[in-house]
Amino acid sequence: MPFDDAPSRLKELLDPIARRMGVGTAAEAGALWRRWPEIVGEDMARHAEPTSLRAGVLKVRTDSPVWATEIGYLVTELKGRLNEALGGEVVKEVRVWTGPGRVQPRRNQRASAPVQGRARPKGESPSDPIEALEKARAAWARRRRDGGRAAGQDGGSNGV
Repeated sequence: MPFDDAPSRLKELLDPIARRMGVGTAAEAGALWRRWPEIVGEDMARHAEPTSLRAGVLKVRTDSPVWATEIGYLVTELKGRLNEALGGEVVKEVRVWTGPGRVQPRRNQRASAPVQGRARPKGESPSDPIEALEKARAAWARRRRDGGRAAGQDGGSNGV
């Protein structure tokens, strides 16, 4: 078979993997996440977010039991809106759950790069994926530099 120099489209690479995992196509899942506020409305989007889409089952996390109950009453309408927006029966079932923390606002544009030297309260995770990746890379580099141990920790290697 001759080598094909044409680059593959990302969708062509991801869709077979996504189908095997039962998540539908990557484009459908991406469209659902990206268009969530537009489809469900800004009020609902401030209190509910999609967390997974597998084998037609969409799981939606809410920030309070009140919103979970409200969405529970609207499941049929919500499923219809989502499928109409996605152009097919992508969502067959909607399951609602309540989880801790605030719902993160969805942004249609990539977040700006983090401001260097900006202080963050201890324990707060970065919401920007680029910032999170940089934080993980820095932690990896520290562990590697410190011989597999976090600075100031013995990692339990001395048997104590």
